[in-house]
Amino acid sequence: MRLQLSLTALCLIALTAASCGAVDEQQVEEIISGVAQTAEAGITYVPATPDVNTIVQQTFAAMTIEAGAPLVTPQGGQGATDNISTDTPEGGQTGSVTGGLSYPSEGIPPIEVVAYRVGGQPNEYYYVLTQQNQATYLFDFLPPGTYYVVAYPMLEGNDLAGGYSQAVPCGLSVNCTDHSLIPVVVQASQITSGINPADWYAPPGSFPANPIP
Repeated sequence: MRLQLSLTALCLIALTAASCGAVDEQQVEEIISGVAQTAEAGITYVPATPDVNTIVQQTFAAMTIEAGAPLVTPQGGQGATDNISTDTPEGGQTGSVTGGLSYPSEGIPPIEVVAYRVGGQPNEYYYVLTQQNQATYLFDFLPPGTYYVVAYPMLEGNDLAGGYSQAVPCGLSVNCTDHSLIPVVVQASQITSGINPADWYAPPGSFPANPIP
């Protein structure tokens, strides 16, 4: 009975994978043929290519894309980048932005760092989610262009925003009164570093409201 259940489950996985486009008909036929040939021998069928784990992973990925779920790319365990737009340049050439994080209190809360594309489509932005006390962030796979970078603490009822503004290179002193955001140029295959969204002292309304739901 246990053998029959495992073989039946394998066939169902193969057929489901085929329906989602994860494997082709020839692979399904090979899998089912292998099941038929080995069932009488009383052994467990384990296909060499692709294996069950691969089929399951491919099937899940295909079903996720078909359902329209957002694609999230991990960034070294330090949050994720969610490409809201689909404006990836032809050829896949992208750049990166990185910088330091701070907060005007003890410790650094989890932060949503948002890169707004200047002159892009409405609501065109990218973001990374950081962890508690994470002191840096990294945007990867950004299409070349110009961006504004703003940080938002992930704290309930907190509407503060820290921008990479003219006050940052000024030193964030009381004499730094220019809080306009600095355009950050991203070039293909290059890392733009030192982009620190640390201006938490700008007057309310100086930066865009957090666009992340």
